[in-house]
Amino acid sequence: MTFAPSNLTASGEEKTFCAVHTNVETGLKCNKCGRYMCVKCAVKTPVGYRCRDCVYQQQSAFFTASSRDYIVALLVSLALNFPIAYILMRIGGGSLFLVIIASIPIGGFIGEVVNRAVGKRRGRYTYLVAAAGIIISGIIAALLSPQVQLYFSVLSSNRGPDSGEILQAILFQLLVPVIYLVLCAGTVIARLRYGR
Repeated sequence: MTFAPSNLTASGEEKTFCAVHTNVETGLKCNKCGRYMCVKCAVKTPVGYRCRDCVYQQQSAFFTASSRDYIVALLVSLALNFPIAYILMRIGGGSLFLVIIASIPIGGFIGEVVNRAVGKRRGRYTYLVAAAGIIISGIIAALLSPQVQLYFSVLSSNRGPDSGEILQAILFQLLVPVIYLVLCAGTVIARLRYGR
């Protein structure tokens, strides 16, 4: 004889389970679609608790960007950041202070130009695409900077100072572009990212 679990509680009421996490018992329903949801799936909104699918659908109405807008955001961030990063690496490659001071306004400028280039249409991932453009162009500009090229040529020729000293110098020279990329891309993300 087999035993089948019952969906009834001790008081005779039927047990209800989350639509996503089918092993979690719950009595909470989405106030829009009526699906049962657990506390992990519930999102508090001004009009009550809703499931993540309903919230996602509601937010999707605010995102009007097309795939063309993502391409424009990538190209604009690449085109704007490469010359700025290259010049900044040549001028301020040894000055960490100059890079820190310049990175945030540059990121704000690039974010504003990207926003205007896409017609101020909101995209769910525009901020990520623009940040990727900044990172890609910044890495290329850093690798083309004279200081890094000099250290790579010395390293490949096996002449000059100890390899450990060269490696430390290269790491210091790469610290400046990394700080620039973090601050600049972070500012673009902050400028273009809309609420979750």
